[in-house]
Amino acid sequence: MERGAAVSSAPDRRGVLGLRALPWALVAVLGALPWAWFPLRDELGLAGDVVAIVLPVLAVIAAIAAVALLGRRGVVVAVSALLAGTVAVVAPWTPADAGPVRPGAGVTVASANVTAMPSTVPALRASHADVLAVVENAPAIDAAVAAGYPFHLFAPGSPSVGVYSRFPLRLLQAPGPGFPGMRVAVAAPVPFVLYAMHVPKPWWTGSGGYWTTPAEHHRLVEDLAARAAREPGPVVVAGDLNSTDRARDYRLLVGSGLTDAMRAEGTGPTSVTMWRALLLRIDHLLVGPGWCGDAPRQFTLPDSDHDGITATVGPCGVTPAA
Repeated sequence: MERGAAVSSAPDRRGVLGLRALPWALVAVLGALPWAWFPLRDELGLAGDVVAIVLPVLAVIAAIAAVALLGRRGVVVAVSALLAGTVAVVAPWTPADAGPVRPGAGVTVASANVTAMPSTVPALRASHADVLAVVENAPAIDAAVAAGYPFHLFAPGSPSVGVYSRFPLRLLQAPGPGFPGMRVAVAAPVPFVLYAMHVPKPWWTGSGGYWTTPAEHHRLVEDLAARAAREPGPVVVAGDLNSTDRARDYRLLVGSGLTDAMRAEGTGPTSVTMWRALLLRIDHLLVGPGWCGDAPRQFTLPDSDHDGITATVGPCGVTPAA
């Protein structure tokens, strides 16, 4: 009887509900399923926006679950999930150079979410940016950074945004309802309009509410893309857009005519500390049609939960004929 009991319990050790005995054809279908993300991600709408945020974690969970439930057959599904997740995350970091900036026409623009930490001031100064956009700013930070620039604008409140420049500035629009940023005319050698933005994150707050809902975040990004497209001259969008580069909102921006200046070379996640595991690149430097980026880089902002970003931007140089 004891041996019989041992035999009868064996199927339970083979897998939950016999999943480890699934036909290989079905295992192959499950292995192909993660790749459906690419044709369906925009069709999923708001659900896809949320999945994009947590995609790296979901890929790891799916891989672990596949092996736990399917045993050796699940290795195929696990490898596929991890590979699809890796492609989705890393592809928007790879170089996509639009070309060089025209010699003598470049302006170095930097963007930094400083999380209201005064300890970031030395790093901001060390960026040596011609134009610097700072979000989650604070009066003490504004005063310290403004001391190094002949022109600056500061809008306290929510969002708290500052723009600091070696060229004259003119405020075109201050932050307000439905516009989480600052629109500024920059009288650089080649003048441009700067959108210094801090779009609220589509995520829960500690009190159980939302910073903003995914639907409202999408509406704000749609509005930003439309505003930039309407500008009659050169435009630069810089700031913490809280739009991961693997999500629909990022593709909306670059699909509306903006170029990601940070992809002139390889780039990587800008959200650090508690969000590091999500591998989020949510701080962006985008330029309008006819403009390119050179020498992009990220820089550490001590005690902030973001890295800063900077690149030289300006009119694209003429590509020599082959």
